[in-house]
Amino acid sequence: MQAEKEKALVSVIVPVYKVEPYLRECLDSIITQTYTNLEIILVDDGSPDNSGQICEDYARKDSRITVYHKENGGQAEARNYALDRCNGEYITFTDSDDIMKNNLVEAHMSLAEKYGADITLSPNRKFHELLTWGGGTRQESDSEEGCIPVHEALENLLYQNRIFRAGPVNKIHRRAVFNGIRFPVGLIYEDLGTTYRTYFNCKMLAFTTEELYGYRIYGGSTMRQAYTPKMLSCIEISRQLYRDISERYPDLEAAAASRAFSVNRCVYFQLPRERKEERLKVWDEMAKYRKTVISDPKARKRERLAALLSYAGPGAFHLLSGLYRRWQMRA
Repeated sequence: MQAEKEKALVSVIVPVYKVEPYLRECLDSIITQTYTNLEIILVDDGSPDNSGQICEDYARKDSRITVYHKENGGQAEARNYALDRCNGEYITFTDSDDIMKNNLVEAHMSLAEKYGADITLSPNRKFHELLTWGGGTRQESDSEEGCIPVHEALENLLYQNRIFRAGPVNKIHRRAVFNGIRFPVGLIYEDLGTTYRTYFNCKMLAFTTEELYGYRIYGGSTMRQAYTPKMLSCIEISRQLYRDISERYPDLEAAAASRAFSVNRCVYFQLPRERKEERLKVWDEMAKYRKTVISDPKARKRERLAALLSYAGPGAFHLLSGLYRRWQMRA
C-alpha cells in the first residue's frame, strides 16, 4: 500500500456559523477519516454561539486543523476565504451541521486515482438527529461506480440526478477546477451558480452510488428557512446558468431550461401571498421556461406537472404552493 505521506493532500473546508449543537459530531466525522493526509480548514464566520470555541478546542487536539475567525459574511464568503488559503491538491467541502462517513475521503480519492477524474461524486443520506450508516439505499457491498464525461455529467446535474447535486459537498475536486471560480457572495443559490462552472474545467468525472455523506434535515437548514429577499437571487442565478449552458452546449438548452424553471418554482412555492411584487417577478421568470419543460420528456415529472399547472394561472399555483409547504414541513 502507498505510504500515507506520499498520498495527495486533501483540504477539507468547513464554514462554521451557529451550529453549536451539531459541530462536534461533524468534526468527529472528519478527524476519524480513514484517509488521514488532510488539511482541515474551519472558518468561523462570526458565529454568535460557542462554535468558534469548539473549533479552537478541536485544533488543540488535532494538528491538521487550522481555524480562521472572521466577521459574518455568509457561507459563500467563508468558502472563498478558505479556498484562497488552502494547500491541498484536492478539495472537499462539508457543512458544519452534516457528517461524513468515515471512508468518504478514501473512497473519493480512490475514484479520482482510478479514473483520472477531476471531480468525484456520491449521493447524500438524509437524516434528522441520528444516523447509522448500515442499511442505506446504497452501501459498499452493492454500490456501483464509473466515470462520466463532462457533457453527460452536466445533463445529470441539470435534471437533478440524486448523485449529481448542485452543492459542493459529497464531492472531491481537483484544485485546478476552481481556477477562476469562486462562490458568488450574498446570494442564497450560490451552489447552483458555482457547481456547473467547475464542470467546465473538467475532463472527466467519476461517481459511486454508495451513500457517503450525511445531510442533516432540521428547521434551521438554509433550504427550509422562511422567505428572505435574497431568495430572489434565483432569477439572476438561473438566467446565468441558462445562458452559460446554452452557449457552450446548445443541445443541453432544454436541460438548462428545466433546471432554471425548477429553482424559480421552488422559490415561488416559498413566497408568502402578500409578497405580490416578488411573486410576479418569479412567475414571469418561470413562464420563460415552462413551454420547453412541458415538451421535454427528460424533465422530471414534478417539473412538467408544475409547468403544465402554471397555465391554469397563479390561483392554481397558490393552492399548489400551500400543499407543497405543508409537505415540506412534514418531510
